[in-house]
Amino acid sequence: MAKIKVITKGRSGTIQYIEVSLFKKNTAEFYWEFGGEGTFAIIWFPKTDAEWDIAYPWAAGRRMQIVRDMAEQVRRKEAPSSTLKWEDGTVLLVGG
Repeated sequence: MAKIKVITKGRSGTIQYIEVSLFKKNTAEFYWEFGGEGTFAIIWFPKTDAEWDIAYPWAAGRRMQIVRDMAEQVRRKEAPSSTLKWEDGTVLLVGG
């Protein structure tokens, strides 16, 4: 199972999605920032599979699988009462 690491720098930061196998460690990184008006945080990710595959060739074809897993782990860890709202290239943690 992949793990996440949330790095905070002021009102924003990065989320590292880390997959470790016996011989290597692969990491995808996502920018995030705190929201307002009922939005806990906004997380950005590549909008297309092509952009994803170029940035993370080790995870080609798994863009939304990884993004969904990352977002759910962040929600459970950082804002368990929130819900995920999907938009084009972003996911918002809202409510709660």
